[in-house]
Amino acid sequence: MGAETVQLLAFLDPIIEPFEAEFMRNGALAAIVVGVLCGAVGTLVVIRGMALLADSFAHGVLPGVAIAVLLTTADAEPSQVAVLAGGLAGGLLTAAGTALILRRSGLKADTAAALMFVFMLALGVVLISRVSNFAVDLTAFLFGDVLSVDASELPLTAALAALVLGAFALLYKPIVLTSFDKRRAAAAGLPVERIELATMILLAVAVVVGFRVVGALLVLGLLIAPPAAAAMLTRRLPSMIVLSAGIAAISGPLGLLVSWHLDVAAGASIVLVAVGICLGVIALRPLRA
Repeated sequence: MGAETVQLLAFLDPIIEPFEAEFMRNGALAAIVVGVLCGAVGTLVVIRGMALLADSFAHGVLPGVAIAVLLTTADAEPSQVAVLAGGLAGGLLTAAGTALILRRSGLKADTAAALMFVFMLALGVVLISRVSNFAVDLTAFLFGDVLSVDASELPLTAALAALVLGAFALLYKPIVLTSFDKRRAAAAGLPVERIELATMILLAVAVVVGFRVVGALLVLGLLIAPPAAAAMLTRRLPSMIVLSAGIAAISGPLGLLVSWHLDVAAGASIVLVAVGICLGVIALRPLRA
């Protein structure tokens, strides 16, 4: 074996060794799937200024998860399928509630999102206080538990991600037209309100799929940082979506490597890598005159 080969193996060993563990491989696969999903859908968050709305969805899953735990468990470990279903119901309720407030009140989008945000957050805390065995799982719910993702959960995560990405591709043109010019979309005969609701549902489902990996409080980082970085690198929306998905996808394995070698929280490490890439793009970007 040549000296160059030995040096290459010595360089690659810290990268390859962590993923020899099954839980690291499962976590990396889940993080890649979630990264592609959040990176793609997150472009809508950035181009439409929906950060507060996305944050409200992240907190909106909380009461749904608490109700699922209340209904399906006593002292046993909560069913992950039930937790995912409850989070999905909470996210969809947040989307529907925000759309209803917008339609009935005439308030601005950020105000409507903030109302649902505080309502769902408060409701979630009240419900959690009724679940005696949920305190242990609360940290994982809020900040993610990617290293506990089982291989049996990956197909469901991938199926949900594929479903959202498929719907996004199908509704791409109406969503983009509505995002940039609602009046033109309405004049073209598009059902603007339904498209707006569909956009919020896509975002809500992306949040629900993502919270299992990086947690409800950190999923916003994957929805904002990769698209923000991509937006500074390209002006074409299709390229932005692909680039954002790629940045978010590589943030997963890189974040897990950081977590492994520094012995720090995995979900937070993934988000820190994503944000770090965005900050790197900002630092290297030429200053505008």
